[in-house]
Amino acid sequence: MSDNIRHTDAREWDVDSSTRQSVHPMTRYVPFQETLSTTAQTLVTASAGLPAVNLVKNPSIEGTDVGEFTAVGSAIARSSAQAASGSNSLLVNPGNSAGGEGFYWSIPNVPFNLDVQYITVQAEVRGASASGDVAILITDNEAVSASHSVLATSATTNLSTSFQRITATYAVPASTDTTQYLMKVLSVANHNINFYVDKIMVEVRNDNALSTYLDGSLGVNYSWTGTTNLSVSKKKSDLSVIKGVKITNQHATDPVYIAFDTVASTSTGIRVSGASTFETGMPALDFRDYVSIVAGSGTPAVHGVIWGSHF
Repeated sequence: MSDNIRHTDAREWDVDSSTRQSVHPMTRYVPFQETLSTTAQTLVTASAGLPAVNLVKNPSIEGTDVGEFTAVGSAIARSSAQAASGSNSLLVNPGNSAGGEGFYWSIPNVPFNLDVQYITVQAEVRGASASGDVAILITDNEAVSASHSVLATSATTNLSTSFQRITATYAVPASTDTTQYLMKVLSVANHNINFYVDKIMVEVRNDNALSTYLDGSLGVNYSWTGTTNLSVSKKKSDLSVIKGVKITNQHATDPVYIAFDTVASTSTGIRVSGASTFETGMPALDFRDYVSIVAGSGTPAVHGVIWGSHF
């Protein structure tokens, strides 16, 4: 952005909503409950982020059905001994006969597309001890590790007694016929170290973004398309336009101050007196940056919700 800004540029400093935006319902919300201080803090930053889909149906192994995963030269089972998310993970017990032991997951047929598509895979792994190694791979539809064609792989990861994220991405060439692929988590060298796998995610995208892990139980804007821990999950884009707020000051006397697209202070913020509630009405607000809040004195607690839309 140029530093040569003039007063005649003022018409560009505000965003004028289109008709569609101005009548769009408030489909996003961010609840909050905070204890404040006299240092301003940000309640929410407006950012749509990227929508994403996790094709793995039981990605955090919270469901009892692990049948979507197929063992390769190993034994696999749901375990509550370790977890990177929730209470369970997939325990892999290598057969100790060769490298390439673990499991695979069948990626749904990637359809024909005139443009490049990207398969992104990720998981978190932890060793029963700090030895042995694993990698995550994208391969052709050959289940036998000794004869598969590896299309993409992560770096070899040395197992440790904490979870580590491993990832791989494969660019499906444009105009490729509908094709089946496999995601595999396998030992690299021969070893007999049990390892745990959690937060498993597979996505097919039109860009090469590697999404943050998701499942349908992570909160607002996350959902399952069917049964919890037994279906595909998705993340909608987040709040990018701030359209309203309701805030209750729980302290009997200490005031708080809330501001939009500027740092809150006793002079820039809207005062919310002790034991009172402030709520915006219609027409809706239209702020695109952030909501800031600060205590006038003390450490009052507040709660409420910020309303908005995704574009």
